[in-house]
Amino acid sequence: MKIKILLDVHIPPGVAGTLRRHFPGLDVQSIHETDWAALPDEVLLELLDAEKRTLVTRDVNSMPRHTNDRIAAGKTFAGVSYADSKRLKQTDVRGFIQRLVEALEKHGHEDWTCRSAWL
Repeated sequence: MKIKILLDVHIPPGVAGTLRRHFPGLDVQSIHETDWAALPDEVLLELLDAEKRTLVTRDVNSMPRHTNDRIAAGKTFAGVSYADSKRLKQTDVRGFIQRLVEALEKHGHEDWTCRSAWL
């Protein structure tokens, strides 16, 4: 699988392990496994771009603005996949995993540079 993923702070850390078991070759990290949880979004996007790692987040309020700001400044970002709490409740971890698995099966081999999608 081509895509590399970072699961953001509002996604339970156990989701990374579940995805690793489902996709043994998937490079997936929970932000809880790093020291990046307290970083400002702009810094996080810069680090993820350098690593070519797509962010999976529930931050539908500020993250789109930050990705748009990067594009406007002539910069790239490594992709963002959003989980909207209105369509996918935060307590529905099983549904979240199911949607993410489906998205990875369809698009996990693609280049996610400067792409955004919804789960």
